[in-house]
Amino acid sequence: MKSPITKLAAAVVIVGAVMLSMNLWDKSTPSAYAFEQTVEAMKGKRSFHIQTYYQQRRKDEFWAEFDEEGKLVRFRQEEDGGPKGSMITLWEDKIMNRYYPSCGVHEMTLMKNTGGGLEGLEEFDPEAIVQEIHALVADGDAIMEIQDPPRYADRMMIHVTRIDDKPLKRTIVVDPETKFVVRVDDYCGQEGERAGHHGMEVLEYNKAIDPRLFKPDFPEGTILMDQVTQEVGMARGNMPPEKFAVEIVRAALDAWAKGDFAKASKLCGGVEARLLTERFKDMQPVGRISIGKPEPINSMSSEFNVSCRYKVEREGQREAVSPTLGVFTISGHPGRWHVSILHIR
Repeated sequence: MKSPITKLAAAVVIVGAVMLSMNLWDKSTPSAYAFEQTVEAMKGKRSFHIQTYYQQRRKDEFWAEFDEEGKLVRFRQEEDGGPKGSMITLWEDKIMNRYYPSCGVHEMTLMKNTGGGLEGLEEFDPEAIVQEIHALVADGDAIMEIQDPPRYADRMMIHVTRIDDKPLKRTIVVDPETKFVVRVDDYCGQEGERAGHHGMEVLEYNKAIDPRLFKPDFPEGTILMDQVTQEVGMARGNMPPEKFAVEIVRAALDAWAKGDFAKASKLCGGVEARLLTERFKDMQPVGRISIGKPEPINSMSSEFNVSCRYKVEREGQREAVSPTLGVFTISGHPGRWHVSILHIR
């Protein structure tokens, strides 16, 4: 028979083993994983397919390819919604093709990329997100908590809370094997609020993408807006934005009224003249033109809706119309703005 001391020692060993097993899966136990592993792993991305979310709803879908140095080669964006309706954007070799299926408009725009940022993509590029987090934590502007995956889970959670003047809570999901980021959710606002949600989910990494996705394929009859081979719009200079919005709308409408379609089309962003002479022929001004007060489209950008009032000629009769025109900056052409006649209403 074993002595009581032997039995007690055996019990201690068993309890110790159980406690050790529990600690191995305790979320508070330090993990062998380090965020630097993800920072390094993300440098190996050559392509990705991602889905973004806003307020928990699907928003943009991106496909992107990169060279061996990690520089962007081409991308495709499909966006549902926005002030101009659904939008498809293609980018390659500093040329951006933008198409609005809902209104049949095709824009070709020179897009400068000196800083590596491309309209909408940099905000959801998982590598850029990882590098930003790494810098924030290193500078003491954010706190990171790495949560080990439960015993039968295959994903690891990382929680990042900014402690500077920008309230942001970010949850990152990492694949423990590849160390790649597979999902990011941002929550802006006060504690417990979820009103400011932005999310990004990586659907595929480093998979071959059908090259046809990056090729322009627009319906016949699509109106071309060429902002590459010509200088379009008007330079604002030092004029206040609101005053300039009135100035450029008046200049565009005056040129249209006088039949100077070449000038009018350039002020309207390089749109084909046939848009003025055919599709919107019944909106061509005649007589006196009255310009209203510009209204900001949103608080985040210097873009305006400008109401107008003038007369048009339809079937030999003159009648008053009150259209609203948009005034926007021109991508890739700093300081130049244009009038959008594509959505005249």
